[in-house]
Amino acid sequence: MKTHQKILIIMLLATMALPLAAAPVKAEGTPAEVLTGIRLMNVQKVDLTSNTYTLDFYLWFSYDPAQITLAQVKEFEFLNGAPSMTVVYVDEQYGFLEYRVKGDFVKTFDFSNYPFESQDLEVKLEHKNMNSTALLYVADPDSSKDAGVNVVGWDLTAFKVYEAEHTFSDNAMSNFVFDLQVTRPVFSSFVKNVLPVTIITIIGLLTFVMHPKNFGQRIGLAVSTLMSASAAHLSLLNALPPTGYLTLADRMMIVVYIIFLFNLAASVWIMKLVDGSRMEDAVKFNRNAVKMLAALIVALIVVQIFV
Repeated sequence: MKTHQKILIIMLLATMALPLAAAPVKAEGTPAEVLTGIRLMNVQKVDLTSNTYTLDFYLWFSYDPAQITLAQVKEFEFLNGAPSMTVVYVDEQYGFLEYRVKGDFVKTFDFSNYPFESQDLEVKLEHKNMNSTALLYVADPDSSKDAGVNVVGWDLTAFKVYEAEHTFSDNAMSNFVFDLQVTRPVFSSFVKNVLPVTIITIIGLLTFVMHPKNFGQRIGLAVSTLMSASAAHLSLLNALPPTGYLTLADRMMIVVYIIFLFNLAASVWIMKLVDGSRMEDAVKFNRNAVKMLAALIVALIVVQIFV
């Protein structure tokens, strides 16, 4: 074989081998691992009525170009939002891609313990078409939040990133999840939401220290404080969307309404005794009503705790 023919054959083989050299190579049946991390810069808003929160963060992917291409890494989506994304840095040779992400995310909040609840502000992402047999997201332990991150009206209690699996139609997809847990400050929540209702209820119960002959003033005080408690209840729930279950605030107000019902019923019965010229019976009933009220309050608290 002539020299120029050998050269042509070598060039042809080299040309055919180029696509093979450029394609990612990984062990058969082994998914590509993509190290995924986040740095939270700001929580701009938490809107409880619409179950949304606005986040601003950096998101990065570190991968092995021999296992997966840059184009494949880019094909991901957020499961609970559609924020705007800007590429900050990309290095295809060494396998690194970083975005700046800003936008609204959605989650159905749980208000069972309102106004002392905790909420998880989550970000979930997965690949658009590669399942967990082809790609696995691995949470980067270097993920963090900026020192200046805060949420007005909330305490930041936990920051974590982790991997999860999303299964649907017999197909498992690898997920990367970021979770920022926020909790209402206990003291301020008590002062703003519980203390006013407690004071109103105590004022209403002052009827039991009034003489039975003043039943008109007793009933007037009970009715006016009941209306104030109802207004406080409505104000308390204005910050929430409609819920199909009772919150802690609802259960608290049920206790308050039962106490006011007992107060009004006792005052009306005392009025009936006084109108019937049975003053001694009215005074005796008022003393017994105070004892029954104490037992009623204890029973209601026990029911709320254990039921």
